Amino acid sequence: MARERTGFIVKRDGKIYVRVQFTDASGKRKERMRRAESMSEANKLRKRLIKELDEHGEASLDGDHITFDELAREYEKVKLFPAKIINGRKQAGVKSLQPSLSALAALTDGFGKRRIKSIRHADVLAFKIKRLETPTIHGKQRAIASVNRELELLRAMFRFAIRQGWLVRSPFEMGEPLISKADETQRERTLSHDEEQRLLATLTGRRAHLRPLFIASLDTSCRRGELFKLRWRDVDFRLRNITITAETTKTATRRTVGMTPRLYDELISLWESSPKDQDALVFGIKSTIKTAFKSAREEAGIVDYHWHDGRHTALTRMVQTGQPSTLIMKVSGHTQYKTFARYVNPSAEAIAGVADALAAFNSQNERHEQTSEAIN
Repeated sequence: MARERTGFIVKRDGKIYVRVQFTDASGKRKERMRRAESMSEANKLRKRLIKELDEHGEASLDGDHITFDELAREYEKVKLFPAKIINGRKQAGVKSLQPSLSALAALTDGFGKRRIKSIRHADVLAFKIKRLETPTIHGKQRAIASVNRELELLRAMFRFAIRQGWLVRSPFEMGEPLISKADETQRERTLSHDEEQRLLATLTGRRAHLRPLFIASLDTSCRRGELFKLRWRDVDFRLRNITITAETTKTATRRTVGMTPRLYDELISLWESSPKDQDALVFGIKSTIKTAFKSAREEAGIVDYHWHDGRHTALTRMVQTGQPSTLIMKVSGHTQYKTFARYVNPSAEAIAGVADALAAFNSQNERHEQTSEAIN
């Protein structure tokens, strides 16, 4: 039977230390020493070290000295690199690397020299408040969604530290939730069919190259980057569908979307006028479209409409067709219904339709009650 580990309290040069001995995985005898301010603190520290060593191994003792800077460097090395796609699925790394590196820089600036075991729930809350109160580089109010992304990375880093054995619990588990999606500002702008026709009417001449791209956005719900990177080899005119490869999607997951008749016509026209290179970009756009789209929007008299709102519009229209949400999520590339629901914004007509349906329901029940009273 293995001898129960007890640890020792020793004094050296008038200072108090706790010493814990153990045998590592290779069979070598090792020890760890920690300083205490008093005998009572030393007893508590001895018990804590023994418990952590018994339950979580020697890595938990090493975690006492690991700073956030060191955790950040290790996490970046192990987790933050361009996504590795194998057989259409992400196996490691991150799809959007730069946002993660920017969030990591903000976290390192906030916690850098702190030992990870000293970071508490209150410290994370203080970081969150400070970030929200810090204007962006453009002098604007920092978005709650932006700070939430930083906190999500921080939470993932603490979970990584737990798996490494450096932490026993995450600060996120020690108090009320620190990340609230409900507080994020949600855009609910969708394009009406009248606005769509007015905008399409402006996509001529020097803006003609935007027309097929705009229609593809409204009829597929694809993100701008997915459409920019679309190549002719991913377009199947026979089956009338488009393959969005894992390398171009936000979630690094391959999916297939269908073509509406008008999108099919636009793509056929583009193909016929192209060099017919299967590896070429479908829309041939390699730079930004912000200026051209902004002038088209202004000419059409459309306000407060962003390109990404086309994804909101497409998904809202798909839902209104009555197709199952699970099927639409396959088309849009969503894996979580909660995220998918954020993009579905009812139009004024749809909202009015709910009210009309409720009025009809109430009227029908009132008549039923009146008929029942008359009979009685």
